[in-house]
Amino acid sequence: MTKTIIASSLATFVIFSTSAFALDADAAIDTDGDGAYNLAEMQAAYPDITEEVFNTIDANENGTIDVDEFAVAKGSGLIAG
Repeated sequence: MTKTIIASSLATFVIFSTSAFALDADAAIDTDGDGAYNLAEMQAAYPDITEEVFNTIDANENGTIDVDEFAVAKGSGLIAG
């Protein structure tokens, strides 16, 4: 029983601490510090990104790329690296 409680607590800690780290935008790209990447920031970091590709990455169509959208784009190959 004690092992189950410890394992459950540890799993909860790992999930929440990992999520907290995942929410931080890369300051080298996010030059205005708003926590998301606009077209100009993305083109400065990735010169081959066109407005069309940017809009494809911007899944929620809010005009910026958040860290989740960025991760999906990297995973799918839309962003190199």
